[in-house]
Amino acid sequence: MTHGKYERYMNSRRNGFSMNLYRNTKDKKIGGVCAGIADHFEIDHNIMRIAFVAAVIFTGPIAFWGYFIAWIVLVPKSLSDRELSKGGADKMDYEYDEGERCYRRKKMFRYRRSTSERLSRAKSKLEKIMNRVDDMEHYVTSNKFNLNRQFADLEK
Repeated sequence: MTHGKYERYMNSRRNGFSMNLYRNTKDKKIGGVCAGIADHFEIDHNIMRIAFVAAVIFTGPIAFWGYFIAWIVLVPKSLSDRELSKGGADKMDYEYDEGERCYRRKKMFRYRRSTSERLSRAKSKLEKIMNRVDDMEHYVTSNKFNLNRQFADLEK
């Protein structure tokens, strides 16, 4: 590998391969690989561990060697957090999560709902907003608003 390719690989590795793939050393049992992959897919750590044990039973050493390679390739989460505090946060890929209404690290599988369901939810939200705007317009143009404003002016 040339020096430039190696640097790009190491930067990508430090940033979780732009998919939030890390070893979770905080919640680890052995090396943190199962916990890190479970964090990536947002499932319970124990479910991933059970899936790994099942993979070892059915595939034998293939799953074991896969775990070992992932243990070498994936950066521990605590190390990546230290690097982020040094100013590497701008290198992380973020996306807006509609359900949580905040920005989260980019995941391999971005959305939990289908496109049509997300569009229908957006349409219903817009309809609610339009109804509120209509109610405000109706109130502001009513005689009740003028009367309330005149009372407020008298209290000053």
